[in-house]
This record gives sequence, structure tokens and C-alpha cells, in this order.
Amino acid sequence: MGTVVSAQDFDDAVSPEAQAAAAMRSKRYREAENIYRSLLQRNPESMTNKHLLSHALLLQQRFSESDSLLRVAYLQDSTHPGTYWYFGITAERQDQYDRAYGFFRRYIQKSEQKRLQEFNQSAWLHAGSALRRKMHGQGISVNEWADMVYCYESYMQAQPADPLVTQLKEFVDAVRLRQPRGGEKLVWSEQ
Repeated sequence: MGTVVSAQDFDDAVSPEAQAAAAMRSKRYREAENIYRSLLQRNPESMTNKHLLSHALLLQQRFSESDSLLRVAYLQDSTHPGTYWYFGITAERQDQYDRAYGFFRRYIQKSEQKRLQEFNQSAWLHAGSALRRKMHGQGISVNEWADMVYCYESYMQAQPADPLVTQLKEFVDAVRLRQPRGGEKLVWSEQ
């Protein structure tokens, strides 16, 4: 006679990290939060769990809690690129374009310094898009314009197969014709 394995037995064998990831994928953010909190209680120094807990809080729009946790991570290790990535995502979700841009650029800088293999190339896209959104509302300076173009070009070079590349190229070609001069700011809604 064989052993009957129930679904409950299988669930018990799945690691807490896998359970939290599954909860995040299915938008059960509170459940993921609880798992990440218990993982952090077991290992309070884990940067990964701090980052993932901050992301679960962010997706519940609990921005101040997410930021607070990221500040703790920053104080623990100010060179860890992941902290800047999640700070950038949090700022982006709150329409804080200058902050988002700065954090994504720091993520890129810190990742390059550490020569990380798992560098998330979409940081270039996020940094450029933060400046693009700022351009729509507040306007951008000539230096910000140049960096927006640079970020998009870096992303297109790194991810040439991305379906967004065609649209990004069209945008970059169009915005090149609108470079601000001197102390001017470019405010352009693209409509």
C-alpha cells in the first residue's frame, strides 16, 4: 500500500520564502508581509527579507512603513544596491520623481561598483521614466534632459529585444528636437 500525500502535506514542505513569493504573485500582500516579518524575526540581519517586506508594505500603500524599514536597511548597509532599488520603487509609487530618479541612479552606481551579475537593467528605464514624468508636470533642465536620454539609450542598448524599444526610440528621437537651452525647462506632455 502506498502513502497518500495530501495537499496540506505538500504545503508544509514548501519553504516560507516560497510561500511568501507565491502570496506576492497572487496579490496576497498581507499574508506575504506576515511571512516576511516572521523570517526577519528569525534572521534580523537579512537584507533580502527587509527589502521584500518593504515591497509587501509598499504594495499595500503603506509607504511610511516601507520607507522606515528601508531606512533601517540603509543604516545596516549603505552600499547595498537593493535598498536603493526599493527606495526608488517606493518614491515612484508616490509620484516623487526626483527621489525616484536619484534612487535608481544610486542603484545603478552601487551595482556597477559591486559588479553584480544580477543587475536589474530596468533601473535605466525607471530612472529615465522618472525624469519623463517630471518633464510632463514640472519640467526638466538641460542636464536632466541629457540624463533622461542617456538612461533610455542605456536601457535600449541593454535590452534590445524588449518590445518597448520601438516606442522608446521614437520618444528619444522626438525629445531630441526639444532639448532645453540654457536655464530653460522643458515641459512637454507629448500629446
